[in-house]
Amino acid sequence: MTTSTETPGDTATAGVHLALECRPSVLVAARYDKLPFPNIGPVQEIALDLGITAKNGDAVVSGLVFQGYNGHQLLFEQRWPARIISQRTGEEDLTVGSGTGLALRSLHFILHAYEPITHLDVTAVAAPVAGGESVQALLPIPVVTHQQQTDLHFPLEGAWWAIQAGDWSDFHKSEVYSQPYAIDFVKLGPDGQTNAGNGRSLTDHYSWDQPVYATAGGKVAYVCFDMPDMLPGAVPDQAILRGDMRRILGNAVAISHANGEFSYYAHLQQLSLTVNEGDVIRRGALIGRVGNSGNSPGPHLHFHVMNGPNLFIDQGLPMQFSHFWAGGQFYEEPMTIPTRMIVVGPAREQQ
Repeated sequence: MTTSTETPGDTATAGVHLALECRPSVLVAARYDKLPFPNIGPVQEIALDLGITAKNGDAVVSGLVFQGYNGHQLLFEQRWPARIISQRTGEEDLTVGSGTGLALRSLHFILHAYEPITHLDVTAVAAPVAGGESVQALLPIPVVTHQQQTDLHFPLEGAWWAIQAGDWSDFHKSEVYSQPYAIDFVKLGPDGQTNAGNGRSLTDHYSWDQPVYATAGGKVAYVCFDMPDMLPGAVPDQAILRGDMRRILGNAVAISHANGEFSYYAHLQQLSLTVNEGDVIRRGALIGRVGNSGNSPGPHLHFHVMNGPNLFIDQGLPMQFSHFWAGGQFYEEPMTIPTRMIVVGPAREQQ
């Protein structure tokens, strides 16, 4: 889904003008106010893709203005001249041909959260190549702050390192629709490393074959179980994707928690899944084991939450976990796990 806006006069005889579009059409903001360590105050973040299209003639993009609001109250403003847009896109020439567009992927903004952002206004400015006055377009983008409904118990046991989580350093934000708030966990061994030996074998990795448990009860809404586990660093053959891009996350399970939230577990070990679509399971049920299937550099658990089970169609939601150890303290209430934090899941009964 996209949202677009155009300057008035979109007719065959009108002059050069711009159209803007945003993906997703409504942004979901994450609020980080509960962390397992002291912090300087609550923050919030949003991520989006932006498209700029020229119509009725060629135009050179000269600037962008981003303004975040709480109602009518301006919370932040950023002005990007052409040199910043060039750095962001990697394009030295910002000329947009008539009927074509310029894409700004994975835009990310983080700011204080004393007041929630309710909408983002984006203004684009461009100069017609044929000459004349500059033109501009304004796109208002609604923003909602998600309030998590499900108590998500940490799904692993032992010491795990959050190598990517919901912040500016997270590569998951290259896919802003379903995975902007995804998190990757790798297990740490007794030596504090992620693998023994040279790491070229799957069994060198402490994450390999570790059990994965349901964070909460619900109904299994999606299962992929037949993807082969790749050697660390190997790139999967595109043929095994079968034209279904969901398979880049390998063997996976999505669980509906009956409240608009779906937990998603990915890169699981081939043939390790213990659940089927339609199963109703309890929190703590074994659902599979950590593998290296799909587009995965090495054994790890990829986890995210969406408002539906369909990758790239349903929208990603921020999340907090409960029932884990961090910094010598056990957290029974939901907390944000930031990037590079080491967390410890409690021992489970063998299943």
